[in-house]
Amino acid sequence: MITTLTATTTSRIVSRLVEHEGTSGSSRVLTLVISTDEKGLEDALCAAHGASRDHPSRIIAVVKPPEEDTAGRVTPRSRDGHVPAQAGGHLDAEIRVGHDAGAGETLVLRPWDEAALHTDTLVVPFLLPDAPVVVWWPTTVPEIPSQDPLGRLGSTRITNTPAQDFPARALRALAPVSVRGDIDLAWTRITLWRAMVASTLDPLLRAGSLREVVVAGEPRNSSLSLMIAWLRLRLDVPVTRVDEEGFKGISSITARTDDGEVIIARHDLERVTITRPGSPEPQVVTMARREPVSTLNEELRRLTPDLVYQEVLATLLEEPVIAAAAQRTGATPAQVILAWHLAERNITFPKTLSPAHMADNLAALDVELTAAEIATINGIPQQPYYRIPDEPPAFVLTTNDYSQQA
Repeated sequence: MITTLTATTTSRIVSRLVEHEGTSGSSRVLTLVISTDEKGLEDALCAAHGASRDHPSRIIAVVKPPEEDTAGRVTPRSRDGHVPAQAGGHLDAEIRVGHDAGAGETLVLRPWDEAALHTDTLVVPFLLPDAPVVVWWPTTVPEIPSQDPLGRLGSTRITNTPAQDFPARALRALAPVSVRGDIDLAWTRITLWRAMVASTLDPLLRAGSLREVVVAGEPRNSSLSLMIAWLRLRLDVPVTRVDEEGFKGISSITARTDDGEVIIARHDLERVTITRPGSPEPQVVTMARREPVSTLNEELRRLTPDLVYQEVLATLLEEPVIAAAAQRTGATPAQVILAWHLAERNITFPKTLSPAHMADNLAALDVELTAAEIATINGIPQQPYYRIPDEPPAFVLTTNDYSQQA
């Protein structure tokens, strides 16, 4: 059942919610706040309703108002045009219960004009007491999720870079602003991949026969970027990326060993195959491509900071040329940077906290960078710690009179 309220207030919505309380499940474990646009609303609600069957919740969807078109004409103020264009900001709402709302109730808020500037104050009256708040952006990624008006309400903030036009770029933009409680569904998508890779590579690592890992997949795919970053963080062997145009997601992961290649490859949307040296037939494993409902369901089950994700995401802050040079030489990124300073004859004083740290710094003397690597590092934009102003600060020009001091 769907109840529509036009040009309404939060108090009226609360009153109608109280009337419907007996219709929805009585035990709800969280509040899920969704920030989306009209185009992505129903898909987001479909995923949220599916996840709510395992995690009964109150779902609050905040729909962004449409923007002006290219001709400068203001779009209709509401779907049925019930409010004149000259009116101030107002709030439309839908209350969905029963089979239209999953295991709980769903509230769809459509703020217009001035009302859309304060979405957090619109949502607060509807939050469940003493229950965690999860905020999800299924269609857009805010610049800083933890500082977004809705993001500040949540203990868990879920972004969805795979839905962006440039997923890998969107993920890299999140790296410097990510904090505890932030998570992206690109990471959740590879949970099963990581489990399979870990179980497959574990005997190779124990035997010491692993020499290289090659990861192939869709260019600009954020899940692929996280998988490579995770492998580089966990393995002491080179990890190489191969882009495959026309493929969606991760295509294959190849482990090169002393005995041959172990290949984990996606066979179709439902299965992957594992081919091992000496095995007559590849092993077929059921692993369906994950849909939004399953990834959202997993994050609602956790509701705790994913420290591994934060650690992996932080590695994306490294410049690609430095990471590649470290991979080629077997050095750390810090040693590559020190080697670049030495090659450029820069005077540097590296920080040293222990004898082992000093030994690592001294090992940079043995790292030799190519001329191309040095030139590329020289081209990285630099941000100075201090800029000399055109005019000296006022305190520099001030003459202090100390004659009156005791």
